[in-house]
Amino acid sequence: MSRRSKKRAGSIKGTAVTSLCHFANKLMLKCVLMLLITSPSLASGNDVSMKNQVDAYANLAHAVLYEWNYPSELTNKDIAKQLQQSGIQSDNSEIAVVFRHIMALSNVEHQGLPQVPITVKRPLLEKNWLKLKSIDLRTYVYLKAYYFYVKGVSDYKGSLKRLSTTIPSLYNLKQEILQSGDKRAVAMASMWLAEEYSTSSPIRSINEMEYAIPFLAVPKNSNKLEKEFNLYDAHRLLSESYLDLNLPSKAVEHAKEYIYLKKQHSTLDTVDFLLAITALNRLSRFAEALALIEDAKKYMPSVQDFKSIYVDLLLMSIYSSRLAEGDTQKITELANRILSSAIDMPAYLTDAKPIAKAMYIAVNGSDSQFDAAIREYEKAFEKKFNAVPYKKTAILAKFQALKHIYAVRGDSEKAFANQNKYSSALVNYHTERFQLNDNAKLSMLSRDVELAEYRQKELEALQRETSGLAGETENLRTAVFALIAIICSILTTWLWIAKRKSDTKADTDSLTGALTRRAMLRQLKSLLRKHPTSCIALIDIDHFKRINDKYGHAVGDEVLNTFSQTILKRIRKSDLLCRYGGEEFLIYFENSSEQEVKSVLNELNDAFSRVAHWKHTDKAFTVSFSSGVVALNGSVNSESVIKTCDDLLYKAKNSGRSRVESATLALA
Repeated sequence: MSRRSKKRAGSIKGTAVTSLCHFANKLMLKCVLMLLITSPSLASGNDVSMKNQVDAYANLAHAVLYEWNYPSELTNKDIAKQLQQSGIQSDNSEIAVVFRHIMALSNVEHQGLPQVPITVKRPLLEKNWLKLKSIDLRTYVYLKAYYFYVKGVSDYKGSLKRLSTTIPSLYNLKQEILQSGDKRAVAMASMWLAEEYSTSSPIRSINEMEYAIPFLAVPKNSNKLEKEFNLYDAHRLLSESYLDLNLPSKAVEHAKEYIYLKKQHSTLDTVDFLLAITALNRLSRFAEALALIEDAKKYMPSVQDFKSIYVDLLLMSIYSSRLAEGDTQKITELANRILSSAIDMPAYLTDAKPIAKAMYIAVNGSDSQFDAAIREYEKAFEKKFNAVPYKKTAILAKFQALKHIYAVRGDSEKAFANQNKYSSALVNYHTERFQLNDNAKLSMLSRDVELAEYRQKELEALQRETSGLAGETENLRTAVFALIAIICSILTTWLWIAKRKSDTKADTDSLTGALTRRAMLRQLKSLLRKHPTSCIALIDIDHFKRINDKYGHAVGDEVLNTFSQTILKRIRKSDLLCRYGGEEFLIYFENSSEQEVKSVLNELNDAFSRVAHWKHTDKAFTVSFSSGVVALNGSVNSESVIKTCDDLLYKAKNSGRSRVESATLALA
């Protein structure tokens, strides 16, 4: 090829290369532009994918935390299959590390039972939490709060001493989430705090729920962990708490909201109205209470049952509080209706007919007939008291019933005396509840001031309610009873403060009928000196926290009461039972050997585990307990004995639960 031909060929080649470069540059520019355009949507799609993954893991965690080792629609086998299918064990993402750790930690509550089949591959670091927080703040709050709780259970062997660490940790979590601006997430943190405060500081628990409730909702998303916080149930809990503190104006506010929300999102029942009716009656808002009773009747079953008796008792209570013209005649008609009823009564209504009879005779009978009716009611109440789990509620209801009966009879002095007894019983109950507050080092002064402020608001509400009533006779009667209510409220406040300052505790636990911890320890020192060959057993109900979480505090209280009554029926009069704290009980067996006590405890466990049906839930389940027993062979310090019992109890739980571990101590 000639030089010119080569030059021409080179020129053609150069032109081709130049054109190719221009094309490549244009293509690259288009790719960059396309990448810039599509990258936000890709990122958004990735975010959605990660949120979906969090929701899936959250539902899996919900099954593990709330269904594992418990009778439900999901068996352990079903959950294990879900774990395997989810691929969480092989997932190396930051969020998977968090969920694996949480589910593995839940095994703390399954000592001696099948363990959740999941293993921890990597340590749980702050960066893992931060990743979850960036994807789903509310799931982060729930899991972080549960992490604090379950760590406390593990570190303190299930005792309420955990509150010294869980409450500060949950408080700090709430402060952290406040910076996010997500009000629902902050509300979730507050509800966790309320849960931990509920056993030791009901006023603080109420404050947290009140703080949270404006930002809770009836959940509609698919994340089951978020659905654990339900708006209308929160209103019900608040109403119960306020009524417990004898603050009916606040109770009725939340009870009405509960009815409204339940009607919107679920199915109403007659019993859903009872809190509101009771609170309105205490406030002397009789017209509203009677209107609500008419609403409640609409939801009664077509076949008459005990609910109709309960409604009639409420009506009698309202009429006996109001005592307007014609009310005594209505009381007579209601009493006759109850007395002629053939409906089978549940345990907590076994005194309904004696109350109705006393009301009837209060209007129509002689003094001797009335005295006999009161004695008959007292006898019926004793039978009821031994049969129901809620001792405190039963005692308070008794004094309220007697107050109404004597008011109908026209005996203002005895009506006032029973109102006073009601106030004192309420003080005793709250004194017991606040005993645990000492361990949490919460300010007594702050608590007393808070309650006094609530009482003052209640007095002002009562004054507003009574100010508009007309009619001289009606005004006089209303003023007398309003004055009695105000005086009783003031006395309650001062009795409360005096009770706290005097450091005098009631000897009997109102829920279980067992001795209080303080009363037992006071007697134990002298008993060990008098009877050095006795035994002490420390007992803990297995998985009690899970029962409370799954079935509610009403069922939990029923389990505690049933457990206590099972023990009291079996032990001797010379033996002592105390509620040592939460679900822990302490038994002193006088002049008993190690083998004798182990035999008794095994009998009790068999008897207790045969109970499968409970009054406050349709779900059937059984409960067992673990125990540590120390046999004394000489005078031994009570504190060291209980410490040894605690160690043996821990050993029993780690060895499979539902068992007894024992040892014999001798004086060195």
